[in-house]
Amino acid sequence: MSSTQGTDVPAKLVSQLIEESPDLGDIVAEFVQGLAPQVAQLKQAFEKLDWQMLTVLAHRLKGAGGSYGYPDISRLGAEMEQGFHNQDAENFQAWITRLNELVTAAQAGLTGPV
Repeated sequence: MSSTQGTDVPAKLVSQLIEESPDLGDIVAEFVQGLAPQVAQLKQAFEKLDWQMLTVLAHRLKGAGGSYGYPDISRLGAEMEQGFHNQDAENFQAWITRLNELVTAAQAGLTGPV
């Protein structure tokens, strides 16, 4: 069972980096805007069952999520990376659903007051 199941995502997810340094909002916004294409890349790689690419993409998500102040995205990336390393196809849809929820919350967090 994936640890992503049963976990609530807030309506707005605000970057810890922006909370600490509001002047970095532009680079955080660029990261958040780039998340949807990353989800698409994950889906494309999964269609091919390209485990190596899936592992690389999840690893990047793990690192970037932490760097840009989104520990929830980083934790999910780490979980996905381990799963893809083990060629776990069973949890893919749950991971993508969770990632989409986090992306939506991060996008909403950019528009609200910090």
